[in-house]
Amino acid sequence: MGEFDEEALRERLMDECGTAMFGGFPAALLDVADVESASSDELLEMAERLGVDPEEY
Repeated sequence: MGEFDEEALRERLMDECGTAMFGGFPAALLDVADVESASSDELLEMAERLGVDPEEY
């Protein structure tokens, strides 16, 4: 994958995990912490796992 807006993708993943956390899945709090500290490659892996298309960013 080429370049992408890392911070925009990070914000999207934070939104996804935060919504899950407040939607009744408290374990998603761990995902929020992981997203905050993730490298670019880790963000791409998380996006794929969560079904977010990183090419949008």
